[in-house]
Amino acid sequence: MSRRYLTKTEAEFALRRGKTVEVFLGGFKVENDKCIRWATFTLSGSGVKGNLWEAFDQGSVEYCDIYTFDSPNGEYDEPVKTVISVDIEMAAKELGIIDQKFVNQGMAESEYIAYIESST
Repeated sequence: MSRRYLTKTEAEFALRRGKTVEVFLGGFKVENDKCIRWATFTLSGSGVKGNLWEAFDQGSVEYCDIYTFDSPNGEYDEPVKTVISVDIEMAAKELGIIDQKFVNQGMAESEYIAYIESST
């Protein structure tokens, strides 16, 4: 059985290799519209850059490209919050992320599918 989540050490190693690490954060509502939230982390010159993203929940098991969903903030290609911190754990905390289930880039979509399946 394979593991889905990265340890903090594995996530930091992925960043040092130039990879992006993600955390899917689940759903929330804006007025009556269902939305989802996730974060991405990359290595920057001054530490770890964390971006918090929000989008309308427009997908399904067959269509899970969360990166293309419309944003409740108007700009789908702009994060709602960006931080730079000394490491991935601190960046996550500054974004308000308590449950740090780090995954490799692109795996947030698999997390989204699991979220959809658990919501139905």
